[in-house]
Amino acid sequence: MTELCVFIPTRHRRDLAEKAVASFRETTLGDVDLFLVVDDDDDSYEGVDAPVITVKRDTLVTAINDAALQLADKYPVLFLAADDMIFTTSGWDLFMMGALEALGGTGYIYPDDKRRYDVPEHPLISSDIIRALGWFAEPGFGHFYVDNVWAELGKRLGLIRFCPQAVIEHRHYTINADVERDETYSLAEDAHGKPDEAEYHEWRATRMQNQASLLRRKFNPDIKWVLDKI
Repeated sequence: MTELCVFIPTRHRRDLAEKAVASFRETTLGDVDLFLVVDDDDDSYEGVDAPVITVKRDTLVTAINDAALQLADKYPVLFLAADDMIFTTSGWDLFMMGALEALGGTGYIYPDDKRRYDVPEHPLISSDIIRALGWFAEPGFGHFYVDNVWAELGKRLGLIRFCPQAVIEHRHYTINADVERDETYSLAEDAHGKPDEAEYHEWRATRMQNQASLLRRKFNPDIKWVLDKI
């Protein structure tokens, strides 16, 4: 059984997506499946060298969740990558799966993306967490701050790890002088930047504690041991 599945949402960026797929194939050493997540109104990926999951996109978050909930019943572990990422480290998958195994098989693992280290912008998440919450990315958001949610929940659960041995570069325009702020970047920032920031503060005030408590009860080994004795 294939343990790990990588999925890459992409929109009107076939060239970038194909570079990401090529780097994945060059560096992945284990048995890992990969899918592109493509909008149902975007036919520019026809013939691309990767299987495609077609979704009806409302926002990036709805596209992520639509694909992830389909995949979580088939794969024990999912890794979300972006179409502007390049898989750099040979055996990145072995390093990240090893880090997850060290946590007991449940948790959040994130690579060195050469952009941010405070939050997991693109995490590997065990599917038991996804099924428990009912989502991969918190559905109250449109595009941004879902990485802050992963960081907060992972810390409160005690099951989040940075995996510096696995380098998967996020070649975002903010850190790469050769990359332009294209329409995909600008539309997301203009539409979701401020609303998602406000939603993040709302989430912290109203939903974070309940979600963290749910995960701790289910997955924190110490709390689970106590509850099993009751």
